[in-house]
Amino acid sequence: MSHSTVVIKYGGHAMDKPELSRAFADDLALLAGQGMRFVIVHGGGPQISALLKRLAIESRFVDGLRVTDAATMEAVEMVLCGQVNKAVVSELAARGVRAAGISGRDGGLLLARPKNPALGLVGEIMKADPALPRCLLEGGFVPVVAPVASGPGGEALNINADTAAGALAGALGAEYFVLISDVPGVLDGHGALLPTLDAARIAALREAGVISGGMIPKTEACLGALAAGCGRALILDGRAPSSLRRFLLEGAPLGTVVTT
Repeated sequence: MSHSTVVIKYGGHAMDKPELSRAFADDLALLAGQGMRFVIVHGGGPQISALLKRLAIESRFVDGLRVTDAATMEAVEMVLCGQVNKAVVSELAARGVRAAGISGRDGGLLLARPKNPALGLVGEIMKADPALPRCLLEGGFVPVVAPVASGPGGEALNINADTAAGALAGALGAEYFVLISDVPGVLDGHGALLPTLDAARIAALREAGVISGGMIPKTEACLGALAAGCGRALILDGRAPSSLRRFLLEGAPLGTVVTT
């Protein structure tokens, strides 16, 4: 496990709960101290929604993606690249972890194009260039990435954090891609946890409407990361105590493992 590269998507809902954010930072500090290399791509959905509400801007979603006009994009960039990114960096720094906050616009990390006119400034990733996070990893830093990309004209585009993390996990050829969320994993139509899922089963569950909303980009991100060369993908229950440490060190079954 030492020197393994782990890309983590750290969900905005998990960050919104102080006890979960503290537990996550404690686990990551312990694991990084044992030689594991981490890249964190964070969300920030609840924090963005809170700011938009204060600004009297309506939040709308289509298939788990936030419809993003110019005013919304300004708020997204303020929250993700400023408030949330630096909060994660600060949590880790308080535990002796050398974390460096960047966004997908830095160093050409994420290049994207508009995904769908109906979604506005929501991007579809065309290229993930891992050069900058690799430099940081080799220097002993933990890159903390805000999921904002550069568009064709250099404009900011909003990227679903699950999608951004999956693309980066694939580009880095990471040993592990872990999506930390505030749900047990992927549930079947009766609410029972599905410990493993492959591409065919995911397609069937989407067709049946069982996988819907925000779980769509999560499962797509896992499949995309695996197809691009990532070793293992997991949607992890971040509410379980020390879930990240228990999964990586003990193989504890805490969520849904996605396979091709």
